[in-house]
Amino acid sequence: MGMFRYSFILGDWGKYVWIIIYLRDNGYSGKSYVVNPKKIPDFGHQKTCNSCLEDIYVSEYDYTNNIYNLYYNDDIEEVRKNFKTIEKIAMNIEMTAIEVYNMLLSLNILDPSENYSKLSIYFRRDAGYKQILEEIEKSSIFGKSVSEKVKSKNQPVYVYMATGRDLSYPKGYTFSFWVHE
Repeated sequence: MGMFRYSFILGDWGKYVWIIIYLRDNGYSGKSYVVNPKKIPDFGHQKTCNSCLEDIYVSEYDYTNNIYNLYYNDDIEEVRKNFKTIEKIAMNIEMTAIEVYNMLLSLNILDPSENYSKLSIYFRRDAGYKQILEEIEKSSIFGKSVSEKVKSKNQPVYVYMATGRDLSYPKGYTFSFWVHE
């Protein structure tokens, strides 16, 4: 629900939203970026379109001092006018992601002796507010290990994804949460 709210608070900028959390010993740093609405046609026709992406914020959390900082992109009007709400939603999403990650470690779903580099969260909306909200209520989130066949730096090792009751993806949105080596 946090990514859903975050996507809509960003207005046209929130159609494709990522939050990346880089894990550190004393906390984490985060960042969020989106696809510029004017560049969505370019984004859809290319495998990668880095020029299509715009940063929304960067954040830092230090566990030892319990200090959270968020720096936002004030060039985007929706971000400027909704900064306080975005900060609250972003902090909640990041803290929830860290809680899920810690749960995966404590349940030995992830190997606690390994060092994991980052968490990534993705949300895409393909429908309006009401349709997505109805689909979220009917969807489930399931988790699974990622195949070890793919070997790359920061390889994803575990994923949570939204699915419908008949195991098809929701039609109005896509949600995924990844843990990376």
